[in-house]
Amino acid sequence: MNFKKFFTFSLILVLALSLAVSFVQAGPQKKDQKKDQKARTVLPADIKAMLEQGLATRQAKTDLPFNFIGHYILPAKGTYIAIFITTIKNSDLEYAPVQSPTSGDVYQTDADIFFQVYHNNENAPKLIAENKAFSQFTTPSAEYNPEGESYYYLGYPLPSGKYILAAALGNRKTKKLGTTYYEFEIPRFEDSYKGDQLLTSSVLVLKNYDQMDTPENYPNFHKDYFSWMILKVYPYTQYRFKPNEQPTLMFMIYGNGFDSNQRAQLEINFDIRKGDTKYVAFTPMTYESPFIEQPIPIPSSKQVKVTDDKGERIETQPLEAGGYELVINIKDKLSNKSLEKRIPFELVRD
Repeated sequence: MNFKKFFTFSLILVLALSLAVSFVQAGPQKKDQKKDQKARTVLPADIKAMLEQGLATRQAKTDLPFNFIGHYILPAKGTYIAIFITTIKNSDLEYAPVQSPTSGDVYQTDADIFFQVYHNNENAPKLIAENKAFSQFTTPSAEYNPEGESYYYLGYPLPSGKYILAAALGNRKTKKLGTTYYEFEIPRFEDSYKGDQLLTSSVLVLKNYDQMDTPENYPNFHKDYFSWMILKVYPYTQYRFKPNEQPTLMFMIYGNGFDSNQRAQLEINFDIRKGDTKYVAFTPMTYESPFIEQPIPIPSSKQVKVTDDKGERIETQPLEAGGYELVINIKDKLSNKSLEKRIPFELVRD
């Protein structure tokens, strides 16, 4: 089955060239660069004290219950962007009905997030940054469900390292507040250019994305989407697809070679499997950039070898609902390095 690779010219320029070439040339960070991450205190004194008090035991305050369930690590020139994912119930954020001059009757909440980032040292965590983001979220009155949940995304730039994120989320009007703690690591992807392995950033699986005119400042806190470089990104946070949907994969490859024209020579094979059985194999694709943007059509059928009293033949049968894996095999033709990535997903049928 053939499927089409597509980029926009601006994405190649802004993301692929500026990121890949800078990582090939990257050296160890200077100490004063790391010190630049340390910011003066911007948190209210009571919230700062609350986060620091719970740090040792990771004791969360649950008046407004939330916790981070995962994260993405994405490239940016000279550093990385960490996107932290949380789900929050509408009633916990205390959405309230308001009259919007542009949208009519809506439910709205004013949510502020305050956070600290610590180096997760063996002896004692070391505070390296503090920041905050103010947000206002709305949903149409006809769609509002107090028991419903939405995905929210906090974005912040950081260099490689092991970290603890201490965060407090509050409702500006009702003053309800919750805290949580989350440990994560940003690998030194740039080291792959000095070694013998390929690596990738987080593999985004996208419903849609829009290109913005200018990058958004960090930190930012959004509902249903996150911002990255010049993109407004709507991910499949739950990998549940229907037949004939076409999610877009987006990721960066590290450790590959470049020719004299700064072009990559990458070949990627995509297939869909259940266990060791390969149900769909797509045509191998070649790329001259390590920034990959690739739509993947979700099939509705599979080819099966059938043997019965009529003989042996290949039949097309519906692909059953259930769990599968999208398997990505990457081969760098210049360095002869290879890498396999697997993305579990669920096929659902109405």
